[in-house]
Amino acid sequence: MPHLSVRSWLLLGLLAGLPLSTARAQWAGDSRFRDFSARPAVPLAPAAPLVGAYRSHTYADYDGALTIRTATGATVRVRPWAAGVVRVEVYPDGQAVRPDSSFSVVQPNAPNLVADTYSTMATLEVVLRDGLRVSIRKEPVLRLTFLTAAGDTLLTETTPGATRRPAGSVAAAPELGFGFRLTPTEHLYGTGARAIPTDRRGRRLRLYNEAHYSYQNGESTLNVALPVVISSRGYGLFVDNHTAGYFDLGAANPTELRYGGEELNQLAYYLVTGPSYQQVLSRYTALTGRQPLPPRWALGLIQSRFGYKTQAEMLTVARRMRAAGFPLDGLVLDLYWFGTTKDQGNLSWQRDSFPDPPRMMRELQATGVNTVLISEPYVMRASTNDAFVRRNGLVGTDSAGRPFTVSSFWAGPASLLDMFKPATDAWLWKSYKTRIEEGANGFWSDLGEPENHPIEIRHRLGYTRRVHNAYGMAWAQIYAKHFATEYPDRRLFNLARSGWAGMQRLSVFPWSGDIHRSWSGFQAQVPIMLGMAMSGVGYAHSDAGGFCVGPQDNELYVRWLQHAALSPILRPHGEGVPPEPYFYADPYRTAVREAARERYRLLPYLYALAWQNSTKGTPLVRPLGFDDPTDPVLAHADDAYFLGPDLLVAPVLNPGQRRRAVTLPTGRWFDFRTGTLVSARGRETVTVPAPLAHTPLLARANAVVPTVRKALTSTADYSPADTITLRVFADPAAPGQTFTLYDDDGHDARALSKGTFQTLTATTRPLPDGRVELLLTPGAAGLPAGAKRRLVVQVPTARRARIEPAGSASGKGMQPQGGTGPLEMPWPTAPVVLLISGFDQQTAPPAETPVAVLGAPDNYARLAADMATINLPLTRTMPGETMITLRNARNEVVRTLRAQQAAGAQQLTWDGRDGAGRNLPAGFYFAALDGQVVRIAKLRE
Repeated sequence: MPHLSVRSWLLLGLLAGLPLSTARAQWAGDSRFRDFSARPAVPLAPAAPLVGAYRSHTYADYDGALTIRTATGATVRVRPWAAGVVRVEVYPDGQAVRPDSSFSVVQPNAPNLVADTYSTMATLEVVLRDGLRVSIRKEPVLRLTFLTAAGDTLLTETTPGATRRPAGSVAAAPELGFGFRLTPTEHLYGTGARAIPTDRRGRRLRLYNEAHYSYQNGESTLNVALPVVISSRGYGLFVDNHTAGYFDLGAANPTELRYGGEELNQLAYYLVTGPSYQQVLSRYTALTGRQPLPPRWALGLIQSRFGYKTQAEMLTVARRMRAAGFPLDGLVLDLYWFGTTKDQGNLSWQRDSFPDPPRMMRELQATGVNTVLISEPYVMRASTNDAFVRRNGLVGTDSAGRPFTVSSFWAGPASLLDMFKPATDAWLWKSYKTRIEEGANGFWSDLGEPENHPIEIRHRLGYTRRVHNAYGMAWAQIYAKHFATEYPDRRLFNLARSGWAGMQRLSVFPWSGDIHRSWSGFQAQVPIMLGMAMSGVGYAHSDAGGFCVGPQDNELYVRWLQHAALSPILRPHGEGVPPEPYFYADPYRTAVREAARERYRLLPYLYALAWQNSTKGTPLVRPLGFDDPTDPVLAHADDAYFLGPDLLVAPVLNPGQRRRAVTLPTGRWFDFRTGTLVSARGRETVTVPAPLAHTPLLARANAVVPTVRKALTSTADYSPADTITLRVFADPAAPGQTFTLYDDDGHDARALSKGTFQTLTATTRPLPDGRVELLLTPGAAGLPAGAKRRLVVQVPTARRARIEPAGSASGKGMQPQGGTGPLEMPWPTAPVVLLISGFDQQTAPPAETPVAVLGAPDNYARLAADMATINLPLTRTMPGETMITLRNARNEVVRTLRAQQAAGAQQLTWDGRDGAGRNLPAGFYFAALDGQVVRIAKLRE
C-alpha cells in the first residue's frame, strides 16, 4: 500500500529496525497513529452462565440435528455436517433458533450422517457413521465432549458462558463465547497472518483485521485474522461468526482455549476432525470453499513498485527485465494509473500519463506480460466520483444516515464504499469490466481491512465492528461472482490484502501487508505464510524485498527474493528503493536471476501443487511438522518449510550468514541441486552451505520432482509439447514416494470440469536387490498436444545411474538403452516401469551437530531491566574453544566472546557491553559462529 507521509518514520530508520508495538493507520497530515479497531475502555462485568442444565431435547431425522433446551432458556443445537465435521450452535434465551447468514460456509450439510443416538439419565450421545461421537453431559450444566471412533477424547468444553456488559452500545458490546480444555502437549496453528511463532499456544489473539504500516517481527495482529485453529491432536475449530472477537489459546489459563465474540445474537462453531493436518484442512476447505486454479502466469515473476507513473515507464520496465535476462509474467500498476493519492476512487485512466492503455496492455501481453491494476475502497472527497457515490448511497453513513467522511484517512478526507450494498457492487463491477475489456488481466484490492474504519460508520449490514472482518470478503465477492458469470472460461487473479474465512474460494492471492524493509521484516514472513497455509489459504506471500522505510540492503534483497522464488507467489515490490532486480549490481543481480530461473524450471511442480490445493485443499507450503504433528521439535520450527510434499526450503534469514542450521524431519535428505546426501536419517540438525548465490533447498529421498527443461522467459512460453524432466531422488535405503504431475492450458477456468487436462503419477519403490523401481502411470490425457510431449528421467542422487525398462516393456523410443545417465522417452500412454540401479551416491561430508547459537529467529535473547546478561545457548560436539563475534546493525564488530568449553549443551553470556566495557545502545545485534548468525534484541541501554 502506498504511504507518502514518511516523516513520522524517520525515527524508525534511526532505530535500525526495532519492532513497533503499536503501528497503525496514519492520520492525514499528522505523525500520530490511531488504532481504528479500538473501543473505548469499558470495565468488564463478571462472566455469567449462558447455558444451564438439560431440560429437554428433540431430534430431527432429516438432518440429524439434536436441539437441546436448557434451564437458563438457552438452546444448544448439534448438527452433523459432513464426514468428520459437526456444527454446534448456541442461542441465548429469547433468540429464535435460526442461524445467522454465513460469509464463510458454502458446503451444505449432508444427510444420513448419524449412525445412532442415545439418551440416558446423565448424557445424550450422537454417533456419526464415520465413528466421531458427541457426548453431552446433562447436569449440572450442559457440556459437550467430542470423541474419536476409538473412544479417545478429542476435546471437552469448559463451562459455556457469556461475558455480559451493557447492551446496545458500540463501546460496550456484550460477548458470547465458549471454551475447551487443552492438553499439556497440544500445539495450535492457523488463526491467519501473524508475525509470531506458528504454534499459537499461549497467545491471546484479536480477531479483527488490522493494517500495521511498517510492521516487523512480533506483530500479533495483521491484515488477515482468521477464526480457525488447527490442533496437533487431530481437530480444527472454526467459528462461523465474523464480528470482532478474540482467541485465547492458553494465555489467561494455560489449560483452556477460549473464544469470545462481540454482540452476537447466536454463536456457531464447527469441529473439523481428521487423522492428519492434511485431512483436517481438506475438510475445512470443503466447508468454506477451495481456491480455484490460478492462471498459470500467476506463478511467474510479477514485478511491482509504488509506482509506475506512465505508459512509457511500464513498457520500459518490461524491456529492461527481458534485456537483463529475467523471466517476467506480470506488471502491477499502483494508484498512478488513475492519478495521484488524492484521486483514489476515480477508477479511470489518467490519460496524460497513459494515453493509450489498451495498446499498452496489448503490447505487454504480446511479450507474455500481464497487467494488474490497483483499486481502493476509499473515494477521496477530491475524486471525480465523490459526488456520485455519496448522492447514490454507495458509501458508509453516520447514525443519521448521512454519508460519512473519513477525515483521518492517510491520503486526505474520503468516503468509504459500502461493499455490502448491491448498488455499490453494480457500480464497481461496471468499472472493473471496462478495464478487463481494455486488456487488464488481474486486480489489486488494496486497503481492504478496511485500513481506516472508524467505529462510528454504519453499513448496510451493521456498524463497523460487526461487519469489519467481512468487508474484504464482500469486496472480493464482487470480482469473483461477476467474473465467473461473464468470463466463465477465464481464471481470476485478485491480489488482496485482507479477507475472512473462505477467502480462498474467491481467487484471492493475499500478501502480508506493508512490511518494514529490514531483516526483522523478512524474518516475519515465514510464520505469516505458514499461519495462512494452516488456515486454508494457499497463496500467502509478501512484498519481496520489503515495502517501506528501511534503507537499501543488497544482501537482504537477494535473500528475500530467493525465499519468494520458493514460495507460492514471487512479487518484488517496494517504495523508496528500487524493487526491480536489474538495478542491482553483481553478484546480487545474478543471484536473483538464478532464483527466478529456478522457479520457472520448477513450474510443473508448482502447478501440480496448485492443482492439489484446488482439489484437496492441500497448502502449497507447509510447516516442517506437517506430516508428524507429534514431533515436539518440529512443532516450533518457524525458520524453514516444505514447498509441496518433497522440497524443504531453508531461507537465509540473517545478514552475513553463509552456513545454515536446518532441523530435519525423519527420513533421508539430499541437496536438490547437487544430489549429495545431506542426512542419512533425519530427526537431526545439520548445517548446510548457504552461499549468497542460492538459498538451501533439500529434497526428500525417493521424491520425484517434475521440472521443465527449456528456459522460459514467461509462462506463456510453456506449452503441452514441452519436454518434462523428472528429477528422481532415488534411494534404495528409503521408503518410496508418489507425486502426480498435473497440466492443462493454464487459463481455462473449467479445465477440470471439461476434462481438458493431463496427469502423470510417478511412484518410486525400493527393491530388495538394491534397485529402485519407478512406475509411471498416465491418467487423464485431455490436452490435444499431450501425445507430442516427451519425458527425461534424471537421477541426481547417482552419477552413474542405469535406467532401463522392466519386464516386457520394449523400451521403444527410450534413449539411452542399456547405458548410464538421463533417459529420454515418449510421454507414456500406458503404465511404464523403469528400474534404476548403479548407485554411487554422492555424499556430503558427515553432518555433525553444529556448534550453534540456538533458537528460532523470533525468539530473541532480551536484555531487560532485571536481566544483567544475555545468554547465548549453543551445543558443542567436542571440547574446545568457542568464539562468537558480535556485530551491530552497521555490521561493525563490537565484541568477541571466547571460552574453553566441554562437549554438550553450553552457553556464553553477554553483558550488553562492547570490548572496552562500554554499555551499548539499544538495538539489534548479530551473533556469528562458524558462518551461522542469529539476531539479538537489546531493549534497554
